[in-house]
Amino acid sequence: MEGMKHKDYHDEEFDHHLIIETYVGRDKTDTKEELLISSMQKVFQCLCSGTVKGETLIDLTIGATFCQLMIMSDFFKEITILDSSDRSLKEMEKWLNKEPGAVDWSHAAEISREIKGVSELLEAEEEKVRRIVKRCLKWDPTNDNPLGSVVLPQADCAFSAWYFDIACKNHESYRNSFRKFSSLVKVGGHLIMFAFFNATYYTIGDHKFSFLNYNEDFVKEVLQDNGYTSVIFEVYESKLDTHLMDHDHIGYIVARKEREN
Repeated sequence: MEGMKHKDYHDEEFDHHLIIETYVGRDKTDTKEELLISSMQKVFQCLCSGTVKGETLIDLTIGATFCQLMIMSDFFKEITILDSSDRSLKEMEKWLNKEPGAVDWSHAAEISREIKGVSELLEAEEEKVRRIVKRCLKWDPTNDNPLGSVVLPQADCAFSAWYFDIACKNHESYRNSFRKFSSLVKVGGHLIMFAFFNATYYTIGDHKFSFLNYNEDFVKEVLQDNGYTSVIFEVYESKLDTHLMDHDHIGYIVARKEREN
């Protein structure tokens, strides 16, 4: 079944503060280890290896999330953030502008510092991200031009964690959204992506929200259809034993764009 009758990412009940607190907040429960620390480590290892290079990055990730960008800000000169949720965009702007009530990402800066083995002040890690993020833009994949009147040059790299799993309602919308996102990557550029496999729901507070249920074969097909060859396609079993979400595996993908679709 492609979709469940749970709430949608763009619903009013999607609480951006609470989802971060629940899954990747300061307290290091199993969810934080699997969804935050592990992904940051994998991104760091990939970029350190030189597999992915370039100056420009486009990020499309659920919620007002900056954790992986703590790592990526050392490797790219310019980052553009996209999101289809107006509330998420407002939360990101609050953090970037240091406004009262913004999500506290100091623990992600601390993890980033530990992964990189540096002794920078936590504030320096966060300020680096603020300096390199040049824009936050509304992304509406239901439109032919999801960025409206904004025209971006194709980027060297695109990053997406969990977005398509949560924001897409069926396989067709996944394919369409991915195709439009892929058009922002130059030929020879790379995509770094994290995905949940065989999932149907995740929980925020008292509400259940829909995951799009799909497997690794579906992702491989989408990548191939859009001109990508896999550099890394790692599938690892979830170690979580929780009522909060029901995925059984996580996909970590690095792919090179060989041609325009």
